[in-house]
Amino acid sequence: MKTIPDSVVQEVWTQLCESTPTQVRALAQRMQQQQPGITVYLLAAEEEWLDEPDRGMLLTLGTFIWLVMSRGDVPLRTVQEAELDQAEEANIRALEAMDQESEHDQAEAIQRLVATYNQMPLLGAVLDVLMAGHEDAPQLAPDSVGMALLHLKTVIDCLDQQGQA
Repeated sequence: MKTIPDSVVQEVWTQLCESTPTQVRALAQRMQQQQPGITVYLLAAEEEWLDEPDRGMLLTLGTFIWLVMSRGDVPLRTVQEAELDQAEEANIRALEAMDQESEHDQAEAIQRLVATYNQMPLLGAVLDVLMAGHEDAPQLAPDSVGMALLHLKTVIDCLDQQGQA
């Protein structure tokens, strides 16, 4: 799939933010019908990693991702749970490998990701939302932010790689 431009990412985010809770629920239900594996994956992650008041955030951001990716150049096919599990494992392995590197090598790895990640405008927007309120001291952000990013990047990876109808 081609990179979704930042202008589309911002347009979809604005539309989502201007939606009523009822409209957001309807969009999430539509995503659940079209991408049940992603919905189950995100709900399970919320249950495991987020406190009760924060639940719903992953599903909302997952809906945002799905809406943006639906605007891509190819129709989305249904992502299967096994694909999500494989992509998550690959992301965890990459994080574990990066954790073993020096700070300099970690910084280079992050720069490579930013320069080469196909859906960086979307991943960047998701990261901005997750880090809201923690911009001045990102190291103090709760662990749940990192886990949320892992799961949401996994969804982006699957939709990007599996974009063929």
